[in-house]
Amino acid sequence: MTTHVRRVVAESVVRELAHAGETVPWLADRAGITVKALQAKMASRRDFTVTDLAAIADVLGIPVSRLVPPSSER
Repeated sequence: MTTHVRRVVAESVVRELAHAGETVPWLADRAGITVKALQAKMASRRDFTVTDLAAIADVLGIPVSRLVPPSSER
C-alpha cells in the first residue's frame, strides 16, 4: 500500500468511526483487531489488510468502498 493510499484509508476509517459515534476499543473488539494494532493503522503507521477493512465495514454497516479511495486516486 502506498503512503498516500495508507493515509486516505486511515482517514476514511477515522471519519466513519466518528460518524458512527463509537470508540476505537469498541471497533477493535467487534472487528477482531487489537486496540494497539487498530490505533497504529488509524495513525497510518501500519497498513490495513483486506480482512481488516471488510471487518470494519461490516461492523460499521457500510460498504468497503467507503473506506478505500477510488482507483483514480491510487
